[in-house]
Amino acid sequence: MQREKHQIVRFKKEFETRTEELHDIRQRVEDEAIDFGFDQETAFRLALAVDEACTNIIKHSYAGNPANTFEVEISTAGDRFVIALTDHGKSFDPSDLPVLDMKKYFEQCLRGGLGVHIIKMVMDDVAYAVMKNHANQLRMIKRLL
Repeated sequence: MQREKHQIVRFKKEFETRTEELHDIRQRVEDEAIDFGFDQETAFRLALAVDEACTNIIKHSYAGNPANTFEVEISTAGDRFVIALTDHGKSFDPSDLPVLDMKKYFEQCLRGGLGVHIIKMVMDDVAYAVMKNHANQLRMIKRLL
């Protein structure tokens, strides 16, 4: 996925695939979102969605192996707040998942599996791609209204 014209990179960093990194990632997303103009509640929701996506990378793309890394990039373009997560682990396209039936989910007392659902609820646009260098990239966009 290419960057948009006039896109400003606000933050870019490689993180180890350890759940201990999630606090710092959430805090950075929340701080950048507030600085961009989102209210505290929206910033918290954005951080939660990114936390879910990062957790999926750590647990599923890399199967919990802490010897790997993934990149978090936060940028803005016009009214768009863009978070791109890039990894070189196992590919997974979240759009391949069926729509979650929440009633059935709670009736069956299921646990887990809500990450992609949360991401889609919070974000205005979610796109997944395998890049030319075989990296996976999840790009999440929230518009400032």
